[in-house]
Amino acid sequence: MIIEKLSKKTLEEIKKANKEPYPLYYKEVFNNLLKQENIELNPKLLLENKTINDKFLEKTAKTTEFIYSTNENIKTNSKNFVQEIEITNLNDEIKLLIKNFENELLNKLNESNKKIESLQKELNNVYKEINIDSLTKAYSRKALNQDLKKFIEIGQTKELDLALVVIDLDNFKQINDTYGHLVGDFVLIKVVQIISNIIRNEDKIYRFGGDEFIIIFNRINKLVIKKITEKIRQKIESTKLKYKNNIITLTLSIGVACHHKGDDTDSILNRADKAVYESKKSKNKVTILC
Repeated sequence: MIIEKLSKKTLEEIKKANKEPYPLYYKEVFNNLLKQENIELNPKLLLENKTINDKFLEKTAKTTEFIYSTNENIKTNSKNFVQEIEITNLNDEIKLLIKNFENELLNKLNESNKKIESLQKELNNVYKEINIDSLTKAYSRKALNQDLKKFIEIGQTKELDLALVVIDLDNFKQINDTYGHLVGDFVLIKVVQIISNIIRNEDKIYRFGGDEFIIIFNRINKLVIKKITEKIRQKIESTKLKYKNNIITLTLSIGVACHHKGDDTDSILNRADKAVYESKKSKNKVTILC
C-alpha cells in the first residue's frame, strides 16, 4: 500500500511541475518522497546507483599506478638492454630479432598505458562524484567533514584566519509545497550556481543537507567575510525566478562563525548554527559571531 501511495503522490508532484512522467523525473521525486517518509527499500528496486567502497577505490587506484610504473620501467629497461647488446658482436639476424621484439613490446606497453590512463581518469571522476552532491553539484557533506577535519587539526594550537558560513534558504518548504519538488530542486541548483560565482576560487560550498549549505573560507579576514556574505545575500534577494506565470523570490539567512584556537568540528558548527538561528528570526540577514 505504501508504494502505491508514494507512486500516486509522485505522479501528482510531476503533474504539478508540468513535467512528463519520464523515468528520471519519476525516480528523483519518488526518492525524495521516500526520504520524507523515512523509508528504506532495496536499492535495486529503486534503480539506485550501487555504493562504492572507498577502500576498494583506493586499492584500485594504487594498483593502476603500480602497473603504469612497472610498464614505464620495462620500457626503460628494454631500451637500455637493446643499447647494450648493440655494442656487442652479435650478428645482424639476432640484432634484428631483438629489435623487432623490443618494438612489439613497446607497442603493447604503450597500448597498456593508454588503457591505464583512461582507467585513472574514470577513477578520478568516481572520486569526484563521491564528494559531490548529485543534485546541486556542491561538495557533499562527506567532503565537508574531510576538509573541516584537516583545518581543525591545524587549529588545535593556533587561531586560524578561517570562517565557517552556514546558509539556509528562507521559506523553502513553501516553494516545495506550492510548486513541487522538481521546482524546489531547480531553486537549490540555481542558488549554488549563484554562490559559486561569488565566492573565491579557493573557497568551497558544501550541501549540508536539504536546503542548508556551508562554505569554508580559509585565509580570510572578518571584513572580507562580511563583504562576501552580504554580496551573496543581496544577489539572492535580487534574483527572480519565473515558473509558468509565477515569479519566485528567494532570500537567505546566513550565519558566520570564525575559528577559535582549539576548536573542534562540533564547536565551530554550533557557533555557526547559533549565528544562522539569529538570522532566521528576521530572515534575509547575515549574523557574524567572531
